[in-house]
Amino acid sequence: MGEPLSANTSLQVSEAASRYASALLDLAIDQNSLTQTESELTAVGKAVKESKELKTALETPAVSAEEKAGILGDLAKKMGLTSLVSNFLGVVADQRRANEITDIVHAFQALSAQKRGVTRASVISATPLDAAQVKELEDLVASVSGGEVSMDVSIDPALIAGFQLKIGSRLIDASVKSKLDRMNLAMKGA
Repeated sequence: MGEPLSANTSLQVSEAASRYASALLDLAIDQNSLTQTESELTAVGKAVKESKELKTALETPAVSAEEKAGILGDLAKKMGLTSLVSNFLGVVADQRRANEITDIVHAFQALSAQKRGVTRASVISATPLDAAQVKELEDLVASVSGGEVSMDVSIDPALIAGFQLKIGSRLIDASVKSKLDRMNLAMKGA
């Protein structure tokens, strides 16, 4: 049985998402396909995140579990997913958990990284980072953690400038937005 998602993980996912991710992790390990499964599941998560229509269909209660299973089945065929991931998506839909696909993906990534001894980190920047900047951040985190690093990168223009780096439950906030917020609070208190 897989380990439960640890409390110090930076992800906030439901208990159900953690259980589904743990079950898939166990199956992937049994079938010696952890890397392939993680890659495919990550691609599914990305597809859901990038398609407003797909996300809406999976999260809308008005769409039946059978319809959601069909949608996920079509997605699996289109993406050429292995039977393990394809069948897993069908079970998730049949159990009325399709609305939690992205949480399941995040939980699976965290559990897989933990199993492989990889430190998961995420960086949110105000502007896109180039490959050299991402590599520099990965190297920095690796030097602190003493091991391999898996870095998620996203963009949030609301930060104005700078970045937020999250390593486990630790947050390093070097954004202009947070500095402005702190200055605003300080001025209100003066």
